[in-house]
Amino acid sequence: MSWNPAIGSGCPDDVGVDAIEKMVVPCARNFGGFEVRRALPAPNRQMVGPFIFFGQACPAG
Repeated sequence: MSWNPAIGSGCPDDVGVDAIEKMVVPCARNFGGFEVRRALPAPNRQMVGPFIFFGQACPAG
């Protein structure tokens, strides 16, 4: 599964888009040649726990 629409989701076709309630797009930050993308829970969607986040880090470029 990918947040990037250019990359295939890898999900089977029988799972419809109706199953997706909200898409959270991560913000990208560059830390000296190292790019970090982090998606934090939305304020109105707190059912995921006190503080859970998804992070993705890779070399910038």
